[in-house]
Formats: sequence, C-alpha cells, structure tokens
Amino acid sequence: MKKKMLLSLLLLGAFGSMQAQDTQVLIDNLKATLKTKPDAKKTASIYSDLTWYYSSVAIDSALYYGGKALQESKKLGDSTLIAQVYSDIGAVYFNKGDFQKSKESYLSAYTIRKARKDAKGLAKINNNLANIYERTFQYQLAMQSFLGALNYFESIDDQRNVNIIKGNIGLVLNKLKNYPKAISYISQVVRYQEQQNLPDGLCISCLNLGNAYLQLKDTLKALQQYNKSLEACTKIGNNKGISSALSNIGSLKSDQKKSKKALSYFTKSQQIRDVLNSDLDKASLQLKVAKEAIDTHQFANAKAILDQVKPVFEKVNSKENLLLTYKLLIPLYAYLKQPDSVGLYTEKYTLLKEKLTDNYVLKQSFELETKYQTAKKEKLLLQKEKEAQEQRNLLLAISALAFFIALIGFLIYRQQKLKNRQQEQEFQLKSAIAQIEAQNQLQEQRLTISRDLHDNIGAQLTFIISSVDTIKYAFDIQNPKLDSKLQHISSFTKSTIVELRDTIWAMNSNEITFEDLRARILNFIENAKIAKETIDFEFKIDAALDQLELSSVVGMNLYRTLQEAVNNALKYANPKKIAITVQKIENALSVNIQDDGVGFDAETVVKGNGLLNMQNRIESLGGIFTLKSELGKGTTISILVNL
Repeated sequence: MKKKMLLSLLLLGAFGSMQAQDTQVLIDNLKATLKTKPDAKKTASIYSDLTWYYSSVAIDSALYYGGKALQESKKLGDSTLIAQVYSDIGAVYFNKGDFQKSKESYLSAYTIRKARKDAKGLAKINNNLANIYERTFQYQLAMQSFLGALNYFESIDDQRNVNIIKGNIGLVLNKLKNYPKAISYISQVVRYQEQQNLPDGLCISCLNLGNAYLQLKDTLKALQQYNKSLEACTKIGNNKGISSALSNIGSLKSDQKKSKKALSYFTKSQQIRDVLNSDLDKASLQLKVAKEAIDTHQFANAKAILDQVKPVFEKVNSKENLLLTYKLLIPLYAYLKQPDSVGLYTEKYTLLKEKLTDNYVLKQSFELETKYQTAKKEKLLLQKEKEAQEQRNLLLAISALAFFIALIGFLIYRQQKLKNRQQEQEFQLKSAIAQIEAQNQLQEQRLTISRDLHDNIGAQLTFIISSVDTIKYAFDIQNPKLDSKLQHISSFTKSTIVELRDTIWAMNSNEITFEDLRARILNFIENAKIAKETIDFEFKIDAALDQLELSSVVGMNLYRTLQEAVNNALKYANPKKIAITVQKIENALSVNIQDDGVGFDAETVVKGNGLLNMQNRIESLGGIFTLKSELGKGTTISILVNL
C-alpha cells in the first residue's frame, strides 16, 4: 500500500550549522546574554538568533522573538539585520505550515537584499522560496529557484550550501517520482555531511533518503536512514526533525502490521509536536493515526480524527495531506454504508491526484534539471576549449619553428634517400644479373648431367640388356634358375631405364604441367595392369587440373610417391581393386590411393623404407601425408599439397 511520508527540506538561514551543540543550550546562552542588557544592535541580533533556533523547537516562541527582532532592527534602521529577521520569520512560518506568510516574509527580505546587491543572500532566499514552491506543488518554479541558487553557490565553491540545495533538488525529484535520481542526489549530500560532521543536515537528509528508499520498497534501507535521522536530530535537539523521524518509523511499522509499535512511535511524535505547536505537523501526524485506526477497524475513532484534520489541510491548501485524507475517507464511508459520500470523495481524490501528477509539470521540471546539467557541461567544455586554444597557440609557435627545422632536415633526408635508392637499384640490378647467371649455370649443369645420364648411364644400361639377350639367344640355357635370373636382370634394367628417363625429363623441366604428369601416371598404371591382370585399376583425375603447372620437384615427388603406393599395394595387399583419385580442393592438390586388400594394423606395423620415403617426400614439400589401414578392410593413402 502506498503511504504519505513526511518529506523535509533544508532552509538556508544566517547560521550555517548548529554543529554538534544542543539547540536548547544555545537558546539558554542567548537568553542569559539578554539579561546583561547589551546595546540595541546586539539585542536585536540576539532576538533574531532566538527566532532562528526556536523555529525548530517551539513555533510560538519563535514568532514571539521574531516580532521583537523585527521591532528592534527597524528602530536601528539596519537593512541587513531587517532582511535577516524577515528570513528567520519566513523559516518559522514555513515550519508552521503557513506557506503564504512564509512567502511574504521571504519576499520582504528579497527586496532588501536585491537593493543591497547581496548575491549570496538572494541565492539563499531563492532556495527558501523554492521550498515553498515545492510544498505548494509548483514544481517548475521550485526547480527554477533551486537551480538558480545552486548555480551561484557552485560559482563561489560554497560546498555546504551546494549540498543543501542538492538535497532539496533530490526532494523535488522524489515528489516527481524519479526515485533513483532522487537517491543519487541525496546520497551525495549525506556523504558530504557525514565527512563534515554536520548533524543538523543529516537530521533532514537521512529522513528524505529514507523516504526515497521506502518508495522503492526497500524497507530495510529506509529504516536505517530513519534511525540515522533520529540520532542526528536528537543530537542537536531538532524537535521537528525528531517528530518527523518518529512519525515515519511509525508509518513503516504500521505497514508491517505492527500496530502497537506504530502507535507508540506516533504517540512520541505527537508529544513532541505538541511542544513544537505546528498545526500542519500535528494534523499530518493525526492523519497517520487515522490510517492506523482504519487498518485496525476502529472506524469511529478514524472518522473523528479525519473530520478534525481535514479543515486544517484545506485552510493551508496542503494537497498531499488532503489527497491521503480523501483516500482514507473512501473506505470509511463505505463501511458506514454512505455511498454518496464514497462517490464524493472518490471524485475529489481522483481530481486531486490528476492535478498532483500533471505530466506537463513533471516534464517541465525534469527538463529544467536536464538543461541545467547540460549548461553546466557546456560551461566546462567552453573552459576546456579556452585552455585548448591557448595550448594550440603555443603549439603553433613551436610548430612554426619545428617546421623550418624539419624542412631543412627533410631536404637533407630526401637527398640521402635518393642516393640510397640509386644505390639500392644498382644493388638489385647486380643481384638480378647474378641470379640470372646462377640460374643459367644451374640449367647448364642440369643439361650436362642429363646428357651424361642419357649418353653414359643410359648407354651402359642398354648394353646390359643387349648382352643379356645375346647370352640367352647365343647359348642354349637349360638351367631354369639361370634363365629366370637373366630374365630378372633384363626386366630390372629396363625398369631402371624408364626411371632414368623420368628423372632426365624432370631435370630438363623448370615446370611440369599436370597434363604431362597425368600421361606418365597413366603409362605407369598401364604397365601395372599388364603385370597384374587380375586387378581392377580405377584412375579419376579432375580435367581442370590439366593446365596446372607444378615445379619439377613437386611433380617428381608426387609421381614417385604415387608409384611407391601402387607398388606397395601390388606387392603386399593382394587387392582386387586399386583406385587413384586426384582433385583440387580450394588452394591444395589432393591425391588418394585406395586398395581393398588385406590391410594391416597401422598402430603396430613397423614402417619400412617405402612408407617412410613417401612420408618424407610429401612433408619435404610442406604437405600432409596420411596413412589409414585396417586388417581385412584395405589401405588408404591421402596426400594434400598446397599449390
């Protein structure tokens, strides 16, 4: 259930802080000084002080001494003192709840301070007038006055008054239901007052902070702040603050259905307010007692209280108290079975609530606070811009000097760079010539080696084949083993000649087209088919690879690896089918040799020279060699080489 909590503001007066002294002790000291019969000016000043201190202790006494102070200060003709007395009387009427008389007193002080061009005094009165506007629901005027006062005190770096006004702005934000922002403002104030040991400020600020937390349903933090407020108010003897703190704690206990504790706090608060003699505060407290009576079904008692306090709220136009009064009268008349009265107060409650939550007013008030923050940031930006401009001017002067130095340095650098570039070009030309010469020499060496291989080794191998054939045909060889051996020598020599031709072919080529490589692979497979007629060979190659050019090293290593893989399958796997697939995958060449032979355990088998040679050939090209085999399921060799 929503509740009406008493919200308090800080007034700016002549005396900044009561510090830790007890208010009653200060009052007693001032009265003792009066008995010494000081001069007229001192007497008027003491009456003014008594007016201020009694404003939070006993309203009637404060008004009595306020009248005496005004009478004495007018006799003296001291405009400064007269303005101060009017401000003190304005604070008294504010605490009494008579906002019209409070406003009249502050405006009287304002006129005098304006004539004296008292900027600080005007800023304080603006804050106090803003408090009145806030209490009379003129939130836009309240925010304008608060921000005007805040702007002045920030300009003179008066942190105490800055924090007082920030607390008041937080209170307005609380009324506008912007509770998180209200907590942000008031929390800053509480931290400052705790650091500076200002119990008079904490008395009010903690009360307001507790109210904001309560609206967010954080009863634990609310109670903590109310207790801090009660402690600070008790320390300085601020009866109004003590009464408000007790009243708010009582309301919190009432909502927690702790009726006895609630009534106990309300009773203590009432006793203090009786001493304070503020009609509005007394009526506000009675309103809470009426709410507790309705919650406990004491409807007759509640009606008597509401009939008593309603005229008080109507007289001072206390809209928030009237709103809660109308709200409580609705269930009361419903219980009394008076539907006409229920309808009347429902209508009054609805109209007043709409007025209090006027979206336009809320929006304008928020915009004022936002504009103030924006203007503050813009002012800071202008100051920084000015500092930046001064720095830029200095940098321009330094830059001009640096420019001439840099220009001379640049000309020297440019000359040296041109010289270095010329030398670099000469070096590159010499290196290119040397590289061409080295390549020519390498090509000549390769051609020489290939000719020697062809003319010498090739001729010798051909002679061996011819000699073996001559022996076979010239002699009638009856020994089968010898005949088989000679046949093996002839076949091996022919195979060696083929390998030699392949090597010479690779040596004579800087680059090998895949079409050439394909032809040699097909030739090799055809020979393999002749050797093993029972094996089905399958060779698939991507036609798009025909124009692909490979270096002689890559081409030869791929060819030799493929040869070795097929030969291993023929020798050891006893396959029925050998499939060779060559394709391009993105920027890599993929070769797969798969057989359906007996396979082997790849984890335990000892790799022979053949397998190791294949792996070393591919890895020397920066490629990936993968061998997969399983007993009874064949073997797959995968090769992946980057192009």
